[in-house]
Amino acid sequence: MLHDFVQVLLEKQLQPTRTDGQQVRWQPPPVTKFKVNFDGVVFKEDKRAGLGIVIRNHQGQVLTSFSENIALLPSIEDVEALAAVRAMSFAAELGVSSTIIEGDSEVVIKALKSEEESLSTYGHLIAAARQFTDGFSSLSFTHTRRLGNILAHNLARHARHVSGYLV
Repeated sequence: MLHDFVQVLLEKQLQPTRTDGQQVRWQPPPVTKFKVNFDGVVFKEDKRAGLGIVIRNHQGQVLTSFSENIALLPSIEDVEALAAVRAMSFAAELGVSSTIIEGDSEVVIKALKSEEESLSTYGHLIAAARQFTDGFSSLSFTHTRRLGNILAHNLARHARHVSGYLV
């Protein structure tokens, strides 16, 4: 079921979209790396949130994906930070050691890149994400616009219909 959902989303994602005169679409990683995209969304009326993660190779092939329905956290930044933690944990568990972690939350990506302790409400989640860094031989963080992260975003939205999580 999730596989079919991901296939439909992939077909839509291959169509580039223009924003501010520039094409925005997912960019594949170098041949020797994998890209892990993550996103979080809030379902205010349900007092829930959704996490979406997708791992792809240099050809754009989906290796695996993940949707999780969670209790609502204090802010969208907290939800995005938890999605980053889950993305790093998921990639480390699968042995994807040469990785680019990519999301559309600029503040979370900046916090992950920073060597300083984050004093934000989600600082503990950034610290938790950093605990996984030793499991990677190569790790970098990149920010993209929502349209470059649309598959992870739609997986997070799909989590509304998931009880717990779905891989």
